[in-house]
Amino acid sequence: MGKWTDKPWERQKGESAQAFEAFSIYLDMGAERSLKAVSQQLSKSLPLIKRWSREKEWQERVRAYDNELEREARKKVIADRKTMTKRHIGIAMQLQKKALEALENLSVEDMTPKDIKEYIKMATDLERLNRTLEEESAAAKDDGPAQLADTIIAAYQRRKESGNA
Repeated sequence: MGKWTDKPWERQKGESAQAFEAFSIYLDMGAERSLKAVSQQLSKSLPLIKRWSREKEWQERVRAYDNELEREARKKVIADRKTMTKRHIGIAMQLQKKALEALENLSVEDMTPKDIKEYIKMATDLERLNRTLEEESAAAKDDGPAQLADTIIAAYQRRKESGNA
């Protein structure tokens, strides 16, 4: 491997403008890279392009460039995932706040035995989950909060319809 600048895909010391132009074309070809295609595009002899490629280590420089693109893509995926998680947590906190407000406004008289049973089950499930930190099955995770939300909404709607809201 030669001595490169910090970024091997940039013009290197001692590299002519024509050789760098050829390298840039080669670099930009991506998966379709071909010395023959560079030769044809620039109307230069294939032996000349091969010599430039060998002397200026195009393969290693291209590999470094591709690796850098992959690193940057992974960083972006991680940053996007963190942003998404933060956004989802914010939404979840807002929904929890609204659900708790609805729950606080719900009187015991408006609750059916089924509501009480579901609230107790959901509360104990949440407590168990938080105390043990055990993972529950995906189905339980998906169904539990949805059932609680449906129950709270139904009880709230009954209360509104009866004029107590």
